[in-house]
Amino acid sequence: MSASVMQVDVAICGGGPVGLALAYLLGREGLRVALFEKRPSTTVLPKGQYVHASTAELYRQWGVWELLEGKGWSIPRSNGQGFYVRVAQGPVADVRSSLGTDAEYEHKWAQLAPVYPRKVPASDYEAALRHQAAAWQSVALHFGTQVVGVEDLGGGVRLSVKELEAGTQREVGARYLVACDGARSFVRNRIGRGEDHGPTFGNQVLAEFRADLDDTLGRDGYFHSFVLDPRYAGWFGSKHPDTGLWRYSFRHDEDPLPDTDALLERIRGALGMPGLPVEIVRVYRFDYTTGLLRKWREGNVLFAGDAAHWHSPWGGFGANTGVQDANNLAWKLGLVLRGAAPDTLLDTYEVERKGKALLTVKAATYNSLNFQAIAAAIAVGEPGVSLNGTFSPQAIAFLSECVAPHGDNSVLHTGFQLGTVYDSAAVIRDGDEPPRATLEHYEESTVPGVRAPHVWLYDSAGRRLSTVDLWGTAFSLVVQRDAQAWTQAARAVGRELGVALRVVLVGPEGHYRADEPKFGRLYPVADGGAVLVRPDGFVARRLPAQAEGAAGPALRDTLRRLLTLEQNTGAAASLPGLEAPVG
Repeated sequence: MSASVMQVDVAICGGGPVGLALAYLLGREGLRVALFEKRPSTTVLPKGQYVHASTAELYRQWGVWELLEGKGWSIPRSNGQGFYVRVAQGPVADVRSSLGTDAEYEHKWAQLAPVYPRKVPASDYEAALRHQAAAWQSVALHFGTQVVGVEDLGGGVRLSVKELEAGTQREVGARYLVACDGARSFVRNRIGRGEDHGPTFGNQVLAEFRADLDDTLGRDGYFHSFVLDPRYAGWFGSKHPDTGLWRYSFRHDEDPLPDTDALLERIRGALGMPGLPVEIVRVYRFDYTTGLLRKWREGNVLFAGDAAHWHSPWGGFGANTGVQDANNLAWKLGLVLRGAAPDTLLDTYEVERKGKALLTVKAATYNSLNFQAIAAAIAVGEPGVSLNGTFSPQAIAFLSECVAPHGDNSVLHTGFQLGTVYDSAAVIRDGDEPPRATLEHYEESTVPGVRAPHVWLYDSAGRRLSTVDLWGTAFSLVVQRDAQAWTQAARAVGRELGVALRVVLVGPEGHYRADEPKFGRLYPVADGGAVLVRPDGFVARRLPAQAEGAAGPALRDTLRRLLTLEQNTGAAASLPGLEAPVG
């Protein structure tokens, strides 16, 4: 056993999308980061393909989105969900995410976001995240390395890690450890205290196969195609854009995997094509449980992604919610580790993200059980299903009524993607209540605690960009008038508190001009006020216009409250070089 010891600011257990996103963000802060992942590489499994708009916005900020150009499924090849008795007989119900082309879908979303939800294989976006994270010199990514021991020492964390190929083991010291190691988290099992569990969805078998289905299953263009015949109940996934493989998944609670003949019979039966040539390429087993960790922080150990909240994959919530966890946590860790904020700022992470996680596990559970209920209910009293693969007209009408709300929750959940609201010490409310988002519906606002809304802008060079592109590396003070007073205040307060703080001046005299009247409607800054946006893109506070000389004290009070400095004694460290550009 090697005696070498590695010392880092943050250790990350788990190299999926959540851990890689966190490594990228902390590396951007200049922090020393070591990530440990027992797999030899990023995923090759056919899973996690739905990138929500809110996650796509982050990928756009991080340079990941451009690496995914041309990847994944087009809208015509991944459009919602179809329901079949058997595929050859055609769909009997469906829900679509769009009725047009990629360009039309992008235009539809352009009012709400600079990017749109896409179906991209996890293998592609994990590889892109790894590429971006590895670019930071302070980040070390250790794949093929398993965390085998963890101990919270009070002032830091000690890990034991094993390099699987060499068999060597060493110790790692870190100020903080973030567990991003999935639903079966090793760290959670060692450090976590208390879990609330939901239903278990049993074993699922997923087979990847080759077959000529472009003119049948592929013609309808659904991303998921559900088979309702009880003998073959399960779902087909659209053909992988790179491998050309189709996917078929179904529940299978027996320990041994079904043999090839049984799989072929089931696939052909679900398709309604008994003589179709089918080549089984790979077979996987998955099982899904549901749960929520009660405490997301244990001393210097924090939990994110599936290590904190785990559930079925219905709705594509998992990776997206986890990446949002990382985006919330990273800037707080950065400020704490650089001495600009006390450790209590980290307590706002669970306060803000746990409500979203609670909605996530409920929505994913509802989607799974709701589909099971639909499939079971429609088959009751329907002998025609077994005889000739048909449902009665009453069954089809019942199915259509059930599919609409099911689709809203599992396909068209705009409100889930963009309507997150935070309420913690890191948000200063002004009396207005944020709009209540449902899974489907979303209303734009700048009430503190909400995602700062997207507005198209032009910069001084005439380039079109989104307000979303301006967030990420600093607190942003959005102003339209009294720019000099706010700029002077931002510079002085940023230096004093050691916080990166930039002014975003939108107007005739600024570096940006709004491309649409929406800016004036949503950002209440025309009278000389300001909207302060946190590094994670959420509105921290709306500041009214200030009397002469009052902008600095107002901004100082705001930042001290947001960073929980008012809860602690002692001044924050002043860190030269942190001031962000004013633009």
